Amino acid sequence: MKLIKITENNIEYAIRIQNELFPDEDGRTNFEESLEADFDYDYYLLYDDETCVGIIGLYNFGEDKDSAWLGWFGIKKEFRRKGYSSEALKAFEEMAIEKGYRFARLYTDAENNDVAIAFYKANGYTAENYDNPDDPVSEKNKMLIFSKPLSKEKLVPWNNRNIHLSSQIDKQEKYSSKNN
Repeated sequence: MKLIKITENNIEYAIRIQNELFPDEDGRTNFEESLEADFDYDYYLLYDDETCVGIIGLYNFGEDKDSAWLGWFGIKKEFRRKGYSSEALKAFEEMAIEKGYRFARLYTDAENNDVAIAFYKANGYTAENYDNPDDPVSEKNKMLIFSKPLSKEKLVPWNNRNIHLSSQIDKQEKYSSKNN
């Protein structure tokens, strides 16, 4: 598997893949921000030879310099259950280690998401509920934070620190409303 970084040249294709994988969400703003020097976000198209099989990203929150966050991770339906997800997740963890992160983290829906939840647990991630009163979306939607240490050190739980999901959703909605 090879990872091709999202650039100005392939961003529209990346957005089409992201929309195929997450039809109710829009990652355009995140991908555009990743092209700017001010943001430490990296998003990639996942390829098997010349065939795009999915998308993945690595980003961080400025308040937490120890954690790499998995972003916009998905494998196209026809390529699932063929090992691509595990291979891509391993590549994400290796990139995070190379960049000096101590923990890998991600968030996902807690409901109607049994396959993803089982996948992350099978790959060594620990789940905790996300409920932060300063992040209103966490009170509307049941979310999980998954975490994994990237070395032999003990996992430091997330403990409901704010991951600013509400502002992420606002970003998506602003773009969608501008273009509808």
